[in-house]
Amino acid sequence: MTACQLVPFSADPLAATAQQVLEHYRDKLPDLSRCQILLPDMQCAPSLRAVLLDQADALGYPALLGPRIDTLDSWLASSTPPRKTVIDRPSRELILAEALRNSKSLYADTDPWLLADELLTLFDDMTRAELMPEDYDAFEEQLQKAYGLRQPSPVLQQEAWMLYTLWCAWRQQLDEDQLTDPASARRQQLEDDANRTSSQILWLVGFTRFSPAESRWLEERLQRGEARLILHGDTQGEGYHPHTPLNDLLVQLNLEAPVSTTPKKGTDAFINALFGDTTQHLAERARLFADSGHGNPFVDRLKTFCADNPEQEAQAVAMQIRLWLLDDPHGSIAIVTGDRRLARRVRALLENSQISLDDAGGWALSTTSAAALLERWLETVEEDFACAPLLDVLKSPFLFGDKHDEHLEQVRRLEQDIILHENIARGLDRYRHHLDRRSARLPDWGEASRQALHELLNHLDHAASPLLAALEEIHPAAIFLNALAESLDELGATEALQSDDAGQQLLVLLDELQTASQFSPAGLSWREFRDWLGRNLERSHFHPANNGSPVRLLTLEQSRLQRFSGVVFAGCSRDQLPGKPGTHAFFNQRVRSELGLPAWSQTLAERLHHFCRLLSGNSRMLLTRHLEQDGEPVAASPWLELLEVFYRNAFGTSLADTSLGTLLKQPQVFPATPDDRPLPHITLPPAPPSRPALLPDRWSASTHQRIIDCPYRFFAADALRLKPAEEITEALSKADYGSLVHRIIQAFNSDVDGLPGPWQGSIDESRRDDAQALLKHISLNVFTDAMTENFEARSWYIQWSSVLSEYLDWEIKRREAWPWHESEINVGKSLTDTLKIGGRIDRLDRNSSAVALVDYKTGATPSAQQVQDGEAVQLPSYALAVNDVIQLDYLKIGKDTIKPTTCADRETLGALLPALLQRLLTLDTSLQQQAALPAWGDDKTCNWCEFDGLCRRGMWQRKAPEDD
Repeated sequence: MTACQLVPFSADPLAATAQQVLEHYRDKLPDLSRCQILLPDMQCAPSLRAVLLDQADALGYPALLGPRIDTLDSWLASSTPPRKTVIDRPSRELILAEALRNSKSLYADTDPWLLADELLTLFDDMTRAELMPEDYDAFEEQLQKAYGLRQPSPVLQQEAWMLYTLWCAWRQQLDEDQLTDPASARRQQLEDDANRTSSQILWLVGFTRFSPAESRWLEERLQRGEARLILHGDTQGEGYHPHTPLNDLLVQLNLEAPVSTTPKKGTDAFINALFGDTTQHLAERARLFADSGHGNPFVDRLKTFCADNPEQEAQAVAMQIRLWLLDDPHGSIAIVTGDRRLARRVRALLENSQISLDDAGGWALSTTSAAALLERWLETVEEDFACAPLLDVLKSPFLFGDKHDEHLEQVRRLEQDIILHENIARGLDRYRHHLDRRSARLPDWGEASRQALHELLNHLDHAASPLLAALEEIHPAAIFLNALAESLDELGATEALQSDDAGQQLLVLLDELQTASQFSPAGLSWREFRDWLGRNLERSHFHPANNGSPVRLLTLEQSRLQRFSGVVFAGCSRDQLPGKPGTHAFFNQRVRSELGLPAWSQTLAERLHHFCRLLSGNSRMLLTRHLEQDGEPVAASPWLELLEVFYRNAFGTSLADTSLGTLLKQPQVFPATPDDRPLPHITLPPAPPSRPALLPDRWSASTHQRIIDCPYRFFAADALRLKPAEEITEALSKADYGSLVHRIIQAFNSDVDGLPGPWQGSIDESRRDDAQALLKHISLNVFTDAMTENFEARSWYIQWSSVLSEYLDWEIKRREAWPWHESEINVGKSLTDTLKIGGRIDRLDRNSSAVALVDYKTGATPSAQQVQDGEAVQLPSYALAVNDVIQLDYLKIGKDTIKPTTCADRETLGALLPALLQRLLTLDTSLQQQAALPAWGDDKTCNWCEFDGLCRRGMWQRKAPEDD
């Protein structure tokens, strides 16, 4: 048996491996416990076991003992332990960042943490490539040669000196602490294993690259007959060719390429012709291949699809998967792509069709809900319990698991009643203060509700205390991690995280960081700790448990050695296939190649190797791409273009799958929806029917105004309850100013807990100074509270103070005609069994025979004509709920003046209120009969409507043919 075997792209490398292994151990079957197989990764390990069992069963052995299947790293760790403690990347980041802080003279104004990240990657590459600068002069000369310089330059000398100094300091630090990095540990393990003989044979399958140390170790084992090498591919090509990586690997191992006397056929011959003699024109190579008698190896096997955009491409991928599963429910299907955004959309479409997906690559741990809880909790503590991150934490499923529904009800009260209604953006003390004020002010707030929210806020305060104590000081990472762990325990999240897959991985990562922190006592600021933690959350990947799905999501490299009944190669753009070279702070690609460091040319060759391997080794292939994304054109992969042009020239036909595009236009091929009604024409305004079950039980003045402004707005806000929550503003808005002014006037005219007032008795010029003093005293109390919480309240206080005297003039005059008054009162009246109207009136004035209503306005005020025409219905709505109203007034509180306006008197109301009542009754009857609620499309209303994205006014025809 030869030490190295090549398996053509078109053949199954796992079947060939199983055959070789079983043949070698034939006299020991079914015992394969001495057989050790090493793979580049473990993605194909289950398939290899299955193939071994199938072939052994055919030989009469239905079960096997062994073999052991590992990666090279795992095998070395178990067979040849490292001599020193190996530290992981987080540990090395801490150590190297501390060393860089003490060497600031070596580099410019660069973040030592970013520089440490770059240097660690470079140092690992240098160790693997055995580029270890033990002598500065030799290192400088090596760099000068790599850059192609005849004379050393100052810039080169500076770079060489910095790298040499930092490298030596780094190695010295590790040696002093009896530590080693993974790359150095691996070199030592390989040397130790190479120096001892073994009776065990290692089977290395599917590798495409070895480091110098790995090559020496393997060459030593091959010479002693202790290793077998099985490679997938050929060695006939050179240069820009898919077989280049295997050629280079065999040269590196001083092995002769196995000679194959069998001529290439089928897809193998096609690949050789596609990337063959590049001195010939592509069309000429295609013609020669067509004339060679090979035939078309891809007929009915390979198709391409070009979508207009990423969404259409995702739909095409999902559609092809469904078609293949219908054809072969037990087949294995791979989606191969490096485009994670496209992969997420494909996953969503497949899950909508009840098709699960196994994701071999997983996704960044930082994007999981478990990590989101951690991140938002840290933001909550950092930002003084800002409402946005705080509410995200409180709504997390990882809190209060056994009492989650009860807890969410408390969170709703905190959000709606305190944060939104009181406009409190941050601060536990502010939340507590306004909680007490609101519970004292409103009768529907019981002591139990107030106490429950206080307990919740106290719980948060207690949970945050370990982190708050560490926030401002410099500490070792271990102190921060201990505080974080204690805080999560106090928050009650740790136990819930332990029962979640991603949560478990998050806790494991925190334990690993805690271990890493033991190697460095260096002090960190809070921001440095957060950056270090964030980088490790991004670097760690969450891998969901394999759910046994026949559909797998893989990267190009993860697909090696595997064969599938169908493969969709998605996202075949230039940026993804072959991709772009990474950026490096040190050395360009040419210099890296000269120094023996990993370079883009090597990665490019390996990716081409894997691409052609996929093309040749699977019975059904679909390659997809899209033309544009976010309005920008997307360049196709040059390999896809090369393939399509060669195929068209060779066989006179296209690879494009036209049937898939036709299917995508058929609505019946998509997952069914329970609603089988036709969708409305997109060019007409929406006019959904009213549903009695969805209608509000009580109409406020705002509800009434919405249905008058636009029935569709009423439908969205009041029937569907889609009215968005008010934004929490750090600055005091005009609406907040209006609320403060309302409160001042209310305290002047009626009793308000916690504020001076009200004014007792009548007001005339003789008592004006006392009344003005009380009004100023109330104003100062109200605005003082606001000014402690909001930096803009002082300017609003000055504005109010400038018109306070004018307001008092109006108040004196008003009381002469209307001596009795009530402030901020709730009114309501049932008009029918299904319609009740009411609201909260700013002021209700009475005299001996009648009632007048007043509404204070700090913003825009409707005109009298709008009120009388029935367009502005706020005050008329209140008038319908109150008896004996003969006058409606607005009090406009402007920037520098007070302006009272009577918008309806006794005579006007005599005609307005009956008409308004009749319109309401008619509306109620129509709504109960499911009348349509059309969108008016009125410019004035639409300018400030919050539902413009829902009704899609911009897509309507300006006038439908049947419109008047």
